This record gives sequence, structure tokens and C-alpha cells, in this order.
Amino acid sequence: MRVRCGLRAAAVVLAMSVALTGCGLSGVGPRGPVPPAGDMPGGAPREAPVPRAELSLELEPYDGGYFTLLKPVGWEIVTGGAYGGFGYMMWDPQSPSRRIFYIGEIVPFYASAQQKEIDRQYMAASGFPVEWHDMPVVSPLTPLELFRNFSGIVASQGAQAYMPGLPPLDGFDAVSVTPASSALPIGQTDIIHATFLDGATPCQGQFMATVAEFMPFMNGPGGGTGIAGMVVGVMAPVPEFPELADDLLAACGSFQFSEAYVQEGLAQGRENFAGIMRAGQTLRETSEMVARSYQASEPSSDIALQQWSDAMLGNERVYDPDTNEVYEVPNGFYDTYDLDRGRYDMNNLQQLPAGDVGLWTSAPLSGDRIH
Repeated sequence: MRVRCGLRAAAVVLAMSVALTGCGLSGVGPRGPVPPAGDMPGGAPREAPVPRAELSLELEPYDGGYFTLLKPVGWEIVTGGAYGGFGYMMWDPQSPSRRIFYIGEIVPFYASAQQKEIDRQYMAASGFPVEWHDMPVVSPLTPLELFRNFSGIVASQGAQAYMPGLPPLDGFDAVSVTPASSALPIGQTDIIHATFLDGATPCQGQFMATVAEFMPFMNGPGGGTGIAGMVVGVMAPVPEFPELADDLLAACGSFQFSEAYVQEGLAQGRENFAGIMRAGQTLRETSEMVARSYQASEPSSDIALQQWSDAMLGNERVYDPDTNEVYEVPNGFYDTYDLDRGRYDMNNLQQLPAGDVGLWTSAPLSGDRIH
């Protein structure tokens, strides 16, 4: 994502993903009355509930002409840029908060508020534009601060021309920050596990970026900027991410440029594109690193993320000890339910044990199923 032509080439290599029953009594569900489920003829008991299958994504080969990858079935894909600045984004049109994106480079953005003010004064006095004047300030110059300012980046003119629809990652809040190695010989690289809002949907995801100084501060217009490379994100709604993370990372790590495209980039003298020769291997290694970082997270943080999501949505969770099915219900449902269990066919629901990671990280079913 470049917003100025003629800027010196950045050492950005496409390397994504290392360094997401019973009786016929009527019950009252959490969102209103629920009619009797209907017994089987002759009064025979209904079959025991079938436990919900774990969420997963079916991946299929996708050929983009000069690149290939594994794309979740039914997902949309868009691309932007070329060579070292190439990027792509995939998302589920039925659930847009399920998303994968990669941006080869973001350059330039401001590294200090002082520099942005200098550029503003220069434009006001001279009438000449600074093409990246609408980019945000990323200070300190770290991957975490880059993602905290992502909403300003994706709203900029340069980003809109490069790839409209990138997620703003509103309220980006790090759960963990892990230093990582990088294919880039510059700056600082981190893997970040974070929560944020995608519209009104509480989400979590794994993110990675390398950031560095692009132009030094010179007390004049045009300096004091930063560059980011290998900007990667895999994300999903908070309750779904634990089950979808492996598939999201597998899709992310499957990317590979064609040999012809690699040679074309090299023939045009794009020295920074030489690393693309190893793109497939590098992306797989990056995905593995991101996956290891997520798997190493503390179980208590997984539970805290789910509780944060519930608080944002005004929900709580209950489960059926007979099936281990978890249900998402409005706040206060359990207190009312517990006082009158006899009105429900499902009369053995309980609150989730505080430390049960398995239950807390199981994607919940709609409380409308409770009868």
C-alpha cells in the first residue's frame, strides 16, 4: 500500500503467516415462548441430542493466475498492489468478521505528530500537497502501535485506492505481544494476539508486522515517516476463533507466487522481490510461528476473551452437562431459568465452570434452541 510514487524501495518480502428430549411441556426460551418440541408417537422419548460438530473451514485450491493458495469454500478474495507491495484479503460473505489479510507494505505513515504538523503547515503555506497527509501517526514505531492506528490507515486515500474494505480493527487491544524473526532485515517484528471490534462484533485474531523508519526526521516536509511490511491478520468472532484458528492459518500459509511472476519481478530489477522465490516456504513458516504463539497463550486469557465478548454483547452462557453443548443467552437468563426449571424440557442447564477452558472456548449455540 503505497501513497507516494518514487519513494525508495522498501525491503519487503511476501512472507506471511511464523515470526484465530423429553416431555411435551411448553417452555419459555431466553428470547420468548417456545412451543413443545413434540414427542414421538406412542409417547416414546425423543432421541438424545447430537453434540454439535466443531466449527471448521473447508479449504479449496484457488488459482489467481500468478499466485495460488487454499481458499475457504464460499469466501471472496480481492488483491492489490504488485511484487513486494502485493496484498490480498479473503473473507466469508456470510460472516464478514471471518477474515484473512496480507499487505506487502504500508508506506509512508507518520512517525511523529510534530512531522504531521510540519507537513500541514507546509501544505497551507505552499499549496503543494503531501500525498500521505491523511495517514495517522504511529508512535512509538512498533507493530502494536501500527495496529492500534489501523483504522486511520485503512481510511486513508492510499489505502482506499489499494484495497477498499480492509478491517479498521477498532479498539485494538493486545492480549499478548511476542517478538518474532522476520524475512525483512529491518526494524521490529512482533506477533500480536488481540481483541477488537469489527462493526458491532467482538473479535479476536493473530497479527504480525515488521515496522521501521522510512525517512528520518529533518525538521522539514517529507521526513519523519515509517514503513511496515509483512502485515498479516487472521481474525474471527471471539467465540469462533479458537476452533477456526488452525484452518485460518492453514489458508494464510498456503500462498505461493508462480515462478514466472517471480522471474518477472527479478527481471524488472526489483531487488527486494528476490525473497519471493522462497515465498511459499516463508509463508508456511510464518503461519507455524503464529500458530505456536497462539497455542502457547495462557488458558486464562482464552476464558477472559470469551467473557469480554459476552460483556460487549450483553450475553452470558449456559451449558447442558449431558451433552456439553454451550448456549449463548441474554444476561439474567440463568437466574430466571434456575427459579423455574420445571417449565423446560432442558431442565438441567448450568452456568459454565469458571476455569473450564474447553467449554469457554467452544463456539456457543443460539439460546433460541433452549426449550
